[in-house]
Amino acid sequence: MDHIYIHRERNDIYHKHLQTNEHQNSIPHQQHHRKQVTTQTTDKYTLSGIYKLTRPICNKAYVGQTGRNFTIRFNEHKHAFRNNSHTSKFAQHLIEHNHPFGTIQNTMQILRHHRKGPHLNTLERFDIYEEYITNNHINDTQTIFPNKLSDILLKAHS
Repeated sequence: MDHIYIHRERNDIYHKHLQTNEHQNSIPHQQHHRKQVTTQTTDKYTLSGIYKLTRPICNKAYVGQTGRNFTIRFNEHKHAFRNNSHTSKFAQHLIEHNHPFGTIQNTMQILRHHRKGPHLNTLERFDIYEEYITNNHINDTQTIFPNKLSDILLKAHS
């Protein structure tokens, strides 16, 4: 398996190919300063950030964020749907319009991978607003924060 070692002090990247335990013992003595990262592809649903849930039937969208992984958050929306709960605006929309709940691959679009925090909140507000101006959102109206900067950015993007 290929591994990348990132030297935290200098941001130097060292590539090492480890095949046996013998090779592992030959790693330089600075190993305690390095973080091992495998080059295997991470499943995008195991990360956190901003997501959009849509149903092709009506094309309405719910934009949300999570600091946990996307799969956990998706399953919470699904649980609210199965239990006819109003804890999920997306599930509530599906129930009210008699739409089925789709798979994560057909329902969830990852908009941004990011850690939880104030920056994520700002990005989420922008993405919600983008759906709002196209009259495509099902988020609570209390989550919509229009502003001139968002208008300028969206106009430049289109």
